[in-house]
Amino acid sequence: MRRYRFGRVAAVVAGGFVVAVVVSGAVAVVTDEAGYLWTLTGVLGGGSVGWATVLPVVALGVLQGWGLWQILRGRSMRGKAESSRDARLLRVVLYASLVLAFVPSPWWVDLLEDALLVALVVVFYRVLDRASTVLRTAALVAGVCGPVVWLADVGPLQLFGLPWLVWMVLTLAAQERDGRWSRVTVWSGAASAAEFFLPVVASIHVPDGLAAYYWFSIGNQALEVLGLVWLARTAHELGSRPEEPAPGRGPGPRGPWRSAFAGAVTVAVLVLVPVSDHAPGPVTTARACERAEEDRRWDASAPPLTGELTFVCEVRTSGKPSFAQGMPDGRLIVYGHRLCGAYTRADQRELAGLRASDGLDPADLATLLAGICPRAAATLKAAAEAEQRELLAWVAAEQRVCAKVPRHRPLIKPVKATVVKSPIWPELPLQAYEEGAETDPFEDDLMDRAHEKDLVASAPGHLIVFASTSLRSCVTVETYDRRPPMETKGWARVVEVGYHSPDGSIVLHDGLGSALLPDLAAHGKGHYRIRVHLSRIPGKGEEEGAYRLLIMSYPGRGDHVIDHRP
Repeated sequence: MRRYRFGRVAAVVAGGFVVAVVVSGAVAVVTDEAGYLWTLTGVLGGGSVGWATVLPVVALGVLQGWGLWQILRGRSMRGKAESSRDARLLRVVLYASLVLAFVPSPWWVDLLEDALLVALVVVFYRVLDRASTVLRTAALVAGVCGPVVWLADVGPLQLFGLPWLVWMVLTLAAQERDGRWSRVTVWSGAASAAEFFLPVVASIHVPDGLAAYYWFSIGNQALEVLGLVWLARTAHELGSRPEEPAPGRGPGPRGPWRSAFAGAVTVAVLVLVPVSDHAPGPVTTARACERAEEDRRWDASAPPLTGELTFVCEVRTSGKPSFAQGMPDGRLIVYGHRLCGAYTRADQRELAGLRASDGLDPADLATLLAGICPRAAATLKAAAEAEQRELLAWVAAEQRVCAKVPRHRPLIKPVKATVVKSPIWPELPLQAYEEGAETDPFEDDLMDRAHEKDLVASAPGHLIVFASTSLRSCVTVETYDRRPPMETKGWARVVEVGYHSPDGSIVLHDGLGSALLPDLAAHGKGHYRIRVHLSRIPGKGEEEGAYRLLIMSYPGRGDHVIDHRP
């Protein structure tokens, strides 16, 4: 530890962090609560807690602890510091970039990071003077292109971060041949460059949903650690370089040819990759997508749409973005993976650039990309789960309203009394149809003949109860073998009608399957009297309240309507 400038402090901080991660992992497995572990490591979308979930996160925490050691220990006390002005300036820029990496990102920090990146590229160009001019120039052009385009907000030239990848590869190649940096430093930078491909790899090889977002989050955090380690070790080793370049690490006689080849590859990548996106290929039409969806709806054995085909069909049927409607499927999928990278990075200026250049609203990207982008799928799933929780909480509140209502106490013993457990909220009036009616109950115009203020209406084989469609109703159904005593106290409306049951089955429902009440025909076929009671349950505070609905049925003659409580 004495080899390094701040070795002891770095060892205490890194060791303490690793111990905290391991203890949090053990606590998570024992208690099924992983909040501290997720917070320490920055992993999102952990899902259920278990060894299979916790161990990868603990491994990430150990890597992060190693990264803290590499960053905080400072330069080695052995060897001589690089004395040139450019080398000192590069160390300052590298350390400043490290500090900003741990600072939250308001807009001014983003601008400062872009400015620092330009400075980093330029100073690297000057420091890597042992590499060929062609390679250094190609790296300079690619490196400056990215941040300058971001600052200028020129969407079509952003190329989804490709210039940054080119600069990183060329810079690492120059570092490896330079001799002032170790192989650990170079390979840390090379591994961090894989972050460019992570959204595509995760969306292809990991099932969609929250689990995919969890693994993507782990991979993203690990690659970010390696990127920070590359920055730190590059600065540290520049501050404690050996006297001479390591044997066999200099440019060598073939260095210029290799550099020229690397420069040519750089230009080819920058020029040909966007052009290759225009290669022709099959185009799935919106109609084909609609037919596939219809087949799946009516035939359970029809194959489901794959993730990529789901994305293609979402683009075709939604018409967004408009310029991609005639784009070949292969090119469209590549474009989608690039959008996934932008969505996953969640850089607000990048998303704003997509709105300006491609006409895509960032709010619509989750739905568009869910088929191929783990984070988008996780976002939709989380939103659906939140909506479901909100709905269940609302339903529970409505049930509590009904639970507070005093249960009806029959004045005589009923054949059967049923308190419907869940409040009903029919989208249509409750109706009972029986096929044995002399006239078709579906065409008897009973609904049209009913008055606006009717509570119940009937015709042979057809019964309608006009339950509220604006609020939930707490329902009790009672059947009797003789006429029950009249009850009007506490009810706002009490209406009784006659009803002839040709089939012996009087089951009220709203026609959509969301409300189904117990059978009112306790004695089979025959003539019944149906008595309906209604009152309003007032709400408290922000509660809207509900309706209390009591439906009685008993054998009896007569089709006349009696309004006991108008």
